[in-house]
Amino acid sequence: MNLTSVTFRISSSAKCLSAAFLFFTASLSGQNTYDGVVRRIPEAELKTQAAFIDAERERLLAHFPAAIEKYKTFLYNEDKNGAAWYGLARCYQAQKEYGLAAEAVAKAVAAEPENEWYSVLQADVFEQNVRYKDAVTVYTGLVKSFPKNTAFYERLAYLQTLAEDPKAALKTLEKLESITGITEATSDKKHILYVAMGDDKKAAQELLKLADAKPDKLEYRHRLARFYENMGDAASARKVYEDILRRRPDDSAARLALAGGNKAKSGEVQRVESMQALFADPKVTLDDKVKEIMPYLVKIQNGQAEPALLQALLPLGDAVEKAHPAEAKAWSLSGDLYYLAGRNDEALPRYQQCLKLRSNVFSVWKNTLEILLGKGKFAEALPLAEQALDNFPNQPYAYYYYGVAATNSGKANDAIVQLEQALLMSGKDPLLTGMVSDQIGLAFIAKKDYDGAIKRYEAALAKGQDKNPLLLKHLGDAYNLKGDKAKADEYWKKAN
Repeated sequence: MNLTSVTFRISSSAKCLSAAFLFFTASLSGQNTYDGVVRRIPEAELKTQAAFIDAERERLLAHFPAAIEKYKTFLYNEDKNGAAWYGLARCYQAQKEYGLAAEAVAKAVAAEPENEWYSVLQADVFEQNVRYKDAVTVYTGLVKSFPKNTAFYERLAYLQTLAEDPKAALKTLEKLESITGITEATSDKKHILYVAMGDDKKAAQELLKLADAKPDKLEYRHRLARFYENMGDAASARKVYEDILRRRPDDSAARLALAGGNKAKSGEVQRVESMQALFADPKVTLDDKVKEIMPYLVKIQNGQAEPALLQALLPLGDAVEKAHPAEAKAWSLSGDLYYLAGRNDEALPRYQQCLKLRSNVFSVWKNTLEILLGKGKFAEALPLAEQALDNFPNQPYAYYYYGVAATNSGKANDAIVQLEQALLMSGKDPLLTGMVSDQIGLAFIAKKDYDGAIKRYEAALAKGQDKNPLLLKHLGDAYNLKGDKAKADEYWKKAN
């Protein structure tokens, strides 16, 4: 039996590779059977086979330089062996030597052009070498040779996109769709390509085709409606939402989207007011309510909303509390509305109820602690800050709030330990760095270590906080408490 007569069928299956090894292991016994007759295998052939096995073993062990040398040794006498060139190409690819990998895999393809796995590797190497058009050529050949392999069409469309040929990619996806029918994956790809080409009409048509092909999945119609909204086509979006309600009358997202009529005509405040009944309805999901109200909250936070809008939103928060009393998110939403309105006395009990329901959102803890500390309720804030540290060990503000509460609860040493940690974590936030540095100084002042406070304040000034009026004022206070009136006046003047 001659080694060159063996056809290696390379695949991702470990079983296939193991079978090849078993064959070679049997061959190394020094004999083989041909037509029922046992014959000896020449020693030279045994050595050749062993060289291939050694090369494969080194590659599988990721010993790529050693594998490369062994493949080269084998190929010196077996230069038409596709499997060896394939293995050599994979070694070069693993070492990111894409030029050499391309040369090796080309020889594998030339030796066994019918082996699709060699061509797949060749296309991968071309892609990694940014030779997208060459990779497209390879896959164009693959889809012709294997017209029912859908994975090859998907890959070809992807490579055509990389090669900046979206029209060709769309044609490929059309062929794929003729095999598989309309699928979410194919529709998504076509939709994205049309958006990238600036053809919003055809992009919408792809979503509509998907929605019509899968009428039981209303999320596809919701996607179409949102796409129309993003395009600014409110009329088309409205038609889609109306269609959704005809199919599912209790669809909460569609009901919310249609509440109050046309946004442009009714105005934001009127629309918000019109949603009161829907927000009070426990059948409308809380997530849909949050999704609907979130754009308004962002506007308010960015200072882009009229005051009347915030006042109109407050009753929606009250309605959500009553509709979903057992959900932390409902109390968080309501608390946020009152917090943004500057009504901390009303925000606090809502946040506290949210925390009782085990909120894992740090902003709720942050706002609650800010309100408590602002009211001087340090004894109440301290255990809450300690819980925040346990629940959010990666949040520097948790350490800061603990430091403020501990300093004002007679635990300055504990405060300093946590504030030092906050300082280490606040490097990219100059505002927080200043706040923490100031609080460390106040903790030293609280324990009457005025020299320690002065040292920490001056270190902070040297690190970019020299324009921070609070640090300058409190540095002046530390000098004053130490009895150095002249220095105190100097820093108080700078603070002013």
